[in-house]
Amino acid sequence: MTEHQNMIRRKKTALLLIAGMLLGLNSLQAQEQQMELNLQAAREYALEHNWDLQTSALDIDKARYQVKESITIGLPQVDASIGYNDNMALPVQLVPGDFFGQPGQDVEIKFGTKYNASLSGSINQLLFSGSYIVGLQASKAFLQQSKKQYRKNKIDVIKSVSEAYFMVLATEEGIAVIDSTLEITRKLAEETRIIFDNGFAEETDVDQLELLISELEVGRVDALSQLEIALAYLKLNLGLNNEAQLELEENLDDLVEASAAQALLGSNFQVSKNIDFQILKNQQDLALLQVKLEKSSYLPTLSAFVNYQTQAQRTEWDFFNASGKWFGSSVFGVNMNIPIFSSGQRHAKVKQAQFDLEKTRVAEQQLKSSLEIQYETTLKDYQNALLNFDNTRKNKAIAEKIFRRTGIKYREGVASSIDLLNTHNQFLNAQSQYINAALQVLNMNVSLESLLADGYEN
Repeated sequence: MTEHQNMIRRKKTALLLIAGMLLGLNSLQAQEQQMELNLQAAREYALEHNWDLQTSALDIDKARYQVKESITIGLPQVDASIGYNDNMALPVQLVPGDFFGQPGQDVEIKFGTKYNASLSGSINQLLFSGSYIVGLQASKAFLQQSKKQYRKNKIDVIKSVSEAYFMVLATEEGIAVIDSTLEITRKLAEETRIIFDNGFAEETDVDQLELLISELEVGRVDALSQLEIALAYLKLNLGLNNEAQLELEENLDDLVEASAAQALLGSNFQVSKNIDFQILKNQQDLALLQVKLEKSSYLPTLSAFVNYQTQAQRTEWDFFNASGKWFGSSVFGVNMNIPIFSSGQRHAKVKQAQFDLEKTRVAEQQLKSSLEIQYETTLKDYQNALLNFDNTRKNKAIAEKIFRRTGIKYREGVASSIDLLNTHNQFLNAQSQYINAALQVLNMNVSLESLLADGYEN
């Protein structure tokens, strides 16, 4: 094999490798753009990628560093400074000439040196401060509040994703109903037109079926628009860009059956485990710490410090000359700030903080009662929704059977176009009620899940 042939062969191999890589990349991109999700997978994906949760997680990180910041206030603080002055024009002082044997005359004298430099360092240590102790406790309580808020956001995201998921399924179910009805109605319209052309049907019958088809087509366009909106809202809650392609793996019937099998009806509701109640209790702790903080203003503050300074004065710029002198000084001291009289200002602040604390206690009783009522109401709504769903499912099957039988009778000339129109509307109404009932069951189930969610879970 010649060198030229080897070169051609190597080029072909390289091109094949590049083509394979490009195909693999396109395949990977297609996989990234196309997602198939069931409800559980959608929830898990949202917990990792939802934008609100990402922001809430950053709030926790920020709160951790606020705790560290509060701790460092009570640790030694070390500062240093370097100063340099170039006295371009030294200040002039007038001195009586009597000191220099020139009585009655003022003598001009310049004090200082042209170049001055100084180095200084200080160490400050807080020995006692009531506000520091309470502030440290408050920063830790704020961190706990951030964590509880993150937990609440997770519960809210799960609820929002689930409701958006259900809405997409409900809209797809509605479109499927319209499509199947369109197929049946178009066949009836074609058969009726043939019968009309042969003189065995009235033109009104054809027109009524054409009107039905037109209404169904308009309804389908509207439903497709609603589906786009529902998908966009679902993607937003998942943390996906709107360009991503989603395919949902479940249907309303499967989810309703799974919902009923969860036995949430037998769950015991404990107010203390509700995340909203826990957040309020944490706010109560913060309000109590605020009272302590205001009371700590009556206590003295004690701190200690050590300062060291060295400076040099030069007529020539020779600060790095080893033989030049630097003059040092140092001091150690203790400071105590003792509050004595504030004309009632501290007392007023304490009373305000106590009133805020009392407000959180009133809010606790209100929230407890509200949550208990909300649970009982949601539970009853869920029970009623299950009963309503069973009824609408039966009605849907009956309405579909009546519509199909009426269609057969219409072909045979036994039923009129008015009968067909009435049963058609009855069938669509039953389908709509069934979808709404399924949606109601699922939404009530998610509301119960949110109320029963354990706020202590990490």
